[in-house]
Amino acid sequence: MRARLRSWTAVGGRVAAARELAGFSQRELSERLGIHRSALTRVELGQRQLDALELSRIAELLNRTVEWFLTAPAETLASRRAGISADHDVQRLEDALDQVSRDVELLSDVGALTLAATGLQSGVTTLAEAEAGAAEARALLGCGDGPLVDLQAMVERLGLLAFSLDLGPGVIDCGYLRTGQVGVALVNGAAIAGQRRVELGHHLLADEYAADVSGGSGRSEREALIDAFAIHFLMPGPSVIARWAELSGEWDYPRQRLFVLSAEYRVNWSAVVSHAYTLELISRAERDLLQVQRPTVGDYIEVRGARFAQELRSPALAPAYAQAAMRAYRRGVISADRVVELLHGTVTLDDLPTPASDAHRSAADGRRASR
Repeated sequence: MRARLRSWTAVGGRVAAARELAGFSQRELSERLGIHRSALTRVELGQRQLDALELSRIAELLNRTVEWFLTAPAETLASRRAGISADHDVQRLEDALDQVSRDVELLSDVGALTLAATGLQSGVTTLAEAEAGAAEARALLGCGDGPLVDLQAMVERLGLLAFSLDLGPGVIDCGYLRTGQVGVALVNGAAIAGQRRVELGHHLLADEYAADVSGGSGRSEREALIDAFAIHFLMPGPSVIARWAELSGEWDYPRQRLFVLSAEYRVNWSAVVSHAYTLELISRAERDLLQVQRPTVGDYIEVRGARFAQELRSPALAPAYAQAAMRAYRRGVISADRVVELLHGTVTLDDLPTPASDAHRSAADGRRASR
């Protein structure tokens, strides 16, 4: 359960945050509310209390629930890569992730969503342990050491619900938080396809690092550990080395072989090149050159039609979550409008089946009419 806010200052802070995210100035929102701007200023500073009707009206205008203003946001781990500048929009991702996690909690609270969390051993402090952790995750999944075809479904078996929503350019790539025993990861669908998968791999161990997202040398070391875990999880060394040997008989140049590996394992170019160097398949000089020789779509097509499958194209919802939303609707626990909202436009009202309660009612009416 979310922590309840216990001061009007905290509630006012939530009002200010929601207003800014919705793109309203204080003057614009106060005019819509029919109050003086100074009154709204006092609300946001916690100096003026709100009655139920006022809070309901603010929630309606800012497209929030009343509950959102009365509870604290969940602590979010936002991926912060080297080179990500301060002007990247972290708040938009954190806000979207907070809402997704609330939707997950709703479906759990009504008994529609249950997910068994299979944890990994904690305490990863070395690159060797990160590689071993990746092998452990693979063993838990029973998926061998080849490419992972449906990563969203796979990570659900490790207790992680993964979502991809288009948050727009300039928004940080990925965020993660825990709600109960379940992890929730949200990747920005605007990121390149291979990077989306790497981000999900990162968050299989992200709870170990949730206390430190501030950057600095310690953070860089931890990023390196999570990077190592992610790439070994997505591209196990023995599998990649064996496939490299096979491709050597077909393609003379390392760049062509890397095209195939990138497409087959569905991992972005930079990660594939770095991993090939780590596995001693290419030299340092080749790595440095290949990193700047980024492939085009045409390059992938030329090499036997190799291309990225568009996995995690936004909107991509965790399968268990989507099924739970439909289950709740069928049971009559949530409305048709609410399930369309929960499914982020992947269905329309016309796509929805008849709720079980309505179907039973229609059947009963039919039996009575036939008597």
